[in-house]
Amino acid sequence: MRRLAAAACCIAAAAHGAEPAQLAKEIGVDPSREVAETRLLEDVVVAPIPISNPTVGTGLAVVVMPFYHLGPDSPLSNTTIAAGYTSSGSWAVGAAQTTRLRGDQLRIDGFLAYIDLRYRFFGKGAEAGTAGQSVPIQQKATAFVPELLFQLGGRTFLGVRYRGVSVETSLDTADVPPALESVRNLTGTVTSSGLGPVAVFDTRDNEMNPASGWLADFRGNFAEHSFGSDSSYRSFTLALNHYRRLGPGVLALRAFGCGASERTPLFDLCLYGAGSDLRGYEIGRYRDRAMAAVQAEYRFPLGGRFGAVAFAGTGKVAASFGAIDSEPTLPSFGVGLRWLASQKARVNLAFDLARGRDDTTAYIYVKEAF
Repeated sequence: MRRLAAAACCIAAAAHGAEPAQLAKEIGVDPSREVAETRLLEDVVVAPIPISNPTVGTGLAVVVMPFYHLGPDSPLSNTTIAAGYTSSGSWAVGAAQTTRLRGDQLRIDGFLAYIDLRYRFFGKGAEAGTAGQSVPIQQKATAFVPELLFQLGGRTFLGVRYRGVSVETSLDTADVPPALESVRNLTGTVTSSGLGPVAVFDTRDNEMNPASGWLADFRGNFAEHSFGSDSSYRSFTLALNHYRRLGPGVLALRAFGCGASERTPLFDLCLYGAGSDLRGYEIGRYRDRAMAAVQAEYRFPLGGRFGAVAFAGTGKVAASFGAIDSEPTLPSFGVGLRWLASQKARVNLAFDLARGRDDTTAYIYVKEAF
């Protein structure tokens, strides 16, 4: 369930966030690379967090995030357990795991979640999103997505990921606009099951709140009938992030691409506004089989545990990468505040205001936007 997972993170407030760089002394300290002394458990973040997201509305989530070392030379591992409910009637429960073993030679990550998501469906393609006509739908989804990565040398990792997803889609109304009449064909239950490669190049100084380094991340998915999938299709995502100290803060840059083949289910298309790409849009208002986006964010300290960010970006969705030039540009910009919830793990509680093509929206979440 490629991008419903991002919506689940919005509901559970455990997905993406963004912290400014702290004071120079704090920027220079990297708890994720430090060697554990005698304690296994380094820190625990426990927080009731207000939710604000244009897709699911407002609500409340409870997040528990313990951080710990699983070896004297290993970076911090963490477990996230979260549950939340929003004003749209959406709710989710889930657990995510980030495991670093043998001095980061072995990474075992993944998540398990159940989501009852209620949101507005605009159709497929940039033209449908721009038209602004929508119909309320409900999607109940179960997702299990584990992955295993091995360090090949230096900061390069290669591995495999399994994605098992079951999504039940239904209409929340009998009144469907003529332009969206085809949505009736999307109701029912769809199962997606597949394997795919994962390749990562990671030189970040800290996974939770990087101040320097690069992250290149490729993830593919090959859903097949032989794996138990209802349809056979391909999808991939490719992200490239760069972080560097600039003045008192950190400049973060990101480029992202997504592609999907024909017969890709509704929930596995490239969804603009999902995950880190881009803020200011309802997830799925703009969706299609190809997507490209770029953005920049400057993170800087305000004093004590507080910081701020300013960000801007742009992107497009299209039926194919060859047709992307002819589609409308989808810009995004905004500002945000940060509060350092865990000094040892450098994890922030984030509040953002973002302006997209159509609306201004607010976000509250944990961790960095990217």
